[in-house]
Amino acid sequence: MIVKTAEYNIKLINIFIKWYFVEMPIKILNQVYKYIVVLTKIYSFIFLLKTLFAPWKNQLYAYPNRGFDIKKILEIWTNNTIARVVGAFIRLATIFIGIGIIIFTIIIGSLFLIIWFTYPVLFITLIIISFTGV
Repeated sequence: MIVKTAEYNIKLINIFIKWYFVEMPIKILNQVYKYIVVLTKIYSFIFLLKTLFAPWKNQLYAYPNRGFDIKKILEIWTNNTIARVVGAFIRLATIFIGIGIIIFTIIIGSLFLIIWFTYPVLFITLIIISFTGV
């Protein structure tokens, strides 16, 4: 009976070690990857880059159809250029914020993985310290 119990305990320890050091780190990395995929869809970097110099909210002034009023044409050109610069600025800011959030997500995921791996050593160390009174 004792032999069967020892074999069972060894199997349990092997299952735990496989779960703790193989299966869960893979799940943690998969979850971080899923967060990154969702963030790239939320910030839609490809769309922002394709429309980088498009006017902000597609607000453009139309050029006059008749006549040649240089003052009116320059005024409309200036307003349209400003709308494009504002659009580019806001889209660039959104791209940089999105990249920053993705980097932050990678850092938090890495820290969580490091804590996951070091927790057993920390746990055993704290138990030893609590019994020895160091």
